[in-house]
Amino acid sequence: MGRYAPVMVGRYSAAAVCTPGLELLCSAELADLGCRPKPAGPGTVEFAANARQLYAANVWLRTASRVMVEVGRFRATDFAHLERAVAAIDWSPWIRDDIAPKFRVSSNESKLYHTEAVAERLHRQIGAPAQPGQAEQLVIVRIKRNTVTMRVDSSGDALHLRPWRTEIGPAPIRTTMAAAMLRLSDWSADAPLLDPFCGSGTIPIEAALAARGMPVGGQRRYAFQHWADFEPGTWASVAGEIVSRHRSSAGQPIWASDRDSAQILRAKNNAERAGVSDDIDFSTNVVSHLKAQTGNGLVITNPPYGKRVGDGQLDGLYRRFGSQVRERLAGFDLTMVCPDSGLAKRADRNLKSVASFRHGGLRVNVYHRSGQVPSV
Repeated sequence: MGRYAPVMVGRYSAAAVCTPGLELLCSAELADLGCRPKPAGPGTVEFAANARQLYAANVWLRTASRVMVEVGRFRATDFAHLERAVAAIDWSPWIRDDIAPKFRVSSNESKLYHTEAVAERLHRQIGAPAQPGQAEQLVIVRIKRNTVTMRVDSSGDALHLRPWRTEIGPAPIRTTMAAAMLRLSDWSADAPLLDPFCGSGTIPIEAALAARGMPVGGQRRYAFQHWADFEPGTWASVAGEIVSRHRSSAGQPIWASDRDSAQILRAKNNAERAGVSDDIDFSTNVVSHLKAQTGNGLVITNPPYGKRVGDGQLDGLYRRFGSQVRERLAGFDLTMVCPDSGLAKRADRNLKSVASFRHGGLRVNVYHRSGQVPSV
């Protein structure tokens, strides 16, 4: 009938879920935690973890949306196979009388293609849907070519849902993508940072949190804290590391501006909730009013773009933006996200694509160039 992942105290067959295109960055973050990651398809990075590594992955991964633990993998070509395999798994570590299962099912190239019917059969075997007010344990079920992989979610709320980001404006960048841009820029807190199209502040806030060694999830609770094998002492050790990593300030200046004063107000409020308002200098400015800065640093931003890329207004905006950076921030590196290579080249012909992913329904690239470049 296939293999079943045993429930091992302190040892898990885990997988980090991320936006497709960010697998290598997520892998690098896992390696920083002492794990040995292995990309396992679009948007999935597998790794073995002890309890401490599993807890730490939820706290410190900035490019992942969830951390899952595999509980079963088997072949099933009909409901009878599915129900027998599911019944053989011990669900007591995750499902109890006070915690109901919640299934998220996907199917591709498989005989079990009706996802709602699959979820209904799973509820029969494992537990009924939640009653009002009852806690839930998310179980991700992926069926591909008749192989069923079942993973329980250790995160709870998706990790990209930062608790501080409650105010957003139009076309916000996803938090995990902002974190990815920072990592691709190879930025560290020893250099100033500027976002001239900051919107509701996602990029500068992510930067300030990283510079201060603060986790992006704040004081949130995680699904693993409700598991039967949860280790309070191990969690206390991970929580203690949060305190030891914390720095009192970001160090170098972080500047953020936007032409929309309403966006700046949202950004300030978000920064206050994140605990980094003192680290970021927000201002209402158009890109042509960038202040000149000497020395090295990083300009990193998500400039306006839309489906009608390349129109006259965007062309002019990108040209002005690039000209201002070269003239007033000559020693700064530049990182930006854009769906169109032509627009990116309007800003700076030295930009090169370093990553690609989907955002807001569009395929976008992260562009970067390092070091001082001659004025053009």
